[in-house]
Amino acid sequence: MLGTRGGMMPGYLFLRAPKLRQRGVSPTRRTLRRLSPYLGQVAGKRIWIVQGSHGRIAVALAYLRADVTVINFSQENQRFALELAAAAEVTIDYAVCDVLKAADLNGACDFDVLVLELGILHYHQDLDLFFAVMRKLAVRGGTLVLNEFHPLQRKLFWTQGPRDYFQTKLTEADVPNPDAAGASLGKCLYRFWTMGEIVTAVIKAGFIVDRLDEHPDWTDSAIPGSFTLLAHA
Repeated sequence: MLGTRGGMMPGYLFLRAPKLRQRGVSPTRRTLRRLSPYLGQVAGKRIWIVQGSHGRIAVALAYLRADVTVINFSQENQRFALELAAAAEVTIDYAVCDVLKAADLNGACDFDVLVLELGILHYHQDLDLFFAVMRKLAVRGGTLVLNEFHPLQRKLFWTQGPRDYFQTKLTEADVPNPDAAGASLGKCLYRFWTMGEIVTAVIKAGFIVDRLDEHPDWTDSAIPGSFTLLAHA
């Protein structure tokens, strides 16, 4: 039975995907709303979802007939994602390993598109190394789509953030996604990066930045909440 700790089902719409397909209705529009303007046509492309968690984005792209692989360290997330894909009648690959060792996997270095979506960078303490690995995964001319929380929002406005934009120390905060009762699942350490550090690491890795868009916060449109960086190898 598909489900999560909080009782929510992030891919619930895909459980109805076969019926929706018969009616000519796509279940992907909402799931991919932040990414679609940067991805273009995905059918037939090899797409790597970096730290893709429960597979919601991967299943949506597979539904659009992309060849999708997820890499994540969690076997529990792998199980959920594969069950979700089966329910949607699509196929995805899901590799469970350290993302920094992803280039060692068979067939890992010829992806057309790399997708990094919301809540990834703050788990890495060496951004240069991380993006160097990303560059190895992409074919020449391949696309990097990074949709991430805005550094200003995380550092200055998030309740558990450091409240110092230039702080480089690790910050201890709650693990994301509390249990069904809203209780914390424990603490973890975050490294919050500035926008300059992120863009510089992308460029140093060998990517060419095509655009950088900033998006309003979900609850306060006067401040940036996320950004999308589009680059190519």
